[in-house]
Amino acid sequence: MSVSRIWELLARKYNHEISDDELRELELLLQQQQDAFQLNELMAELHDLPLKKITSAADEIKSLEAIQLALQKNTEREEVQPLQDDLLPDNKEKKRWFKKWTMVGGIAAMIAVAIVWWLTPGAEKPNNQAVSSVNEVVTNGGSKSTVHLPDGSSVIINTGSKLTYNKDFGVETREIFLKGEAFFEIAKNEQVPLVVHAGNVDIKVKGTIFNVKAYAEDSTVEASLIEGAIEVFSQKDPERKILMRPNEKIIIGKSATISSQEKDTPSYREEEMISLGKIKPNPVDSSIAEIAWIENKLAFYKEPFSSLAKKMERWYNVSIDFRDSKMEGVTFTGSFEKEDIVEALNALRQSTPFHYTIENRNIIISRQK
Repeated sequence: MSVSRIWELLARKYNHEISDDELRELELLLQQQQDAFQLNELMAELHDLPLKKITSAADEIKSLEAIQLALQKNTEREEVQPLQDDLLPDNKEKKRWFKKWTMVGGIAAMIAVAIVWWLTPGAEKPNNQAVSSVNEVVTNGGSKSTVHLPDGSSVIINTGSKLTYNKDFGVETREIFLKGEAFFEIAKNEQVPLVVHAGNVDIKVKGTIFNVKAYAEDSTVEASLIEGAIEVFSQKDPERKILMRPNEKIIIGKSATISSQEKDTPSYREEEMISLGKIKPNPVDSSIAEIAWIENKLAFYKEPFSSLAKKMERWYNVSIDFRDSKMEGVTFTGSFEKEDIVEALNALRQSTPFHYTIENRNIIISRQK
């Protein structure tokens, strides 16, 4: 387990974005890394300080006194050992910076100064206000994450995804920006509808359960409605509303078409293609392919190998290349749960024989020799 995982989980914890499973994971890691455990305690103390937005000298004194008491409490403890280099984030710039603060108390002082500086009006702060006004959750390397939003909604984020929302979410607006895939359970609020921005698609929600897949490398955006109702808008045609009902799925993508203005000089333009259909359970195990991933299953129903390969790349953190274009159109139906990549490929070969080679995490698919 990389030490950077400790820092990631600490950040999630103090930003109120950590799931129950991640919290248990953090507790276990902190037990294994005593220095990190001491830093966690100190961060907790600073996080709970009675700091005030500094608008007067009295406010500044109160906030500084609170920080001073926390630091004094820390220095009265038994002397702690310097933080080991391997407990710092795996980043050379951060490592050089943090070496100036070799004691946990030093890091506390740094945090305290940063807190007072940020609270003080008129202090020079970064120009990019989005850095301080939004929450961002990123999942990589086959991991998933659950976010509980301030309005009572919850979102499960699939691997290779990024979710962004304002820190004042739910006060006047409810907006979410998604890159990747996520499963939404949205709390009902007639006065403040929620809007999910995914690729070139906007989804308006009042209270419902649905899944959205909008990976940047995919040519389509998919929305699958499980319960309730949603309105889908294309940013290219915002006046056109598509009202979806439960167990419906919409796919919005692009397709190149030929406009034959002149016989010998055809011109190409891209038209947005929209497909609306029903969600079909897998006949093998009755699972719903569109949301099986939240139960740690990779399910697929009559899916072309090219599309399935993209899902397997994210699921197993590999890359898959085809040496024969005919193999890309072969369809498969089934599901994977605990199978590793070799077991999954061998299972697919039972249906349609093909040859594959694996080098590091690169897989090449070709026709059966």
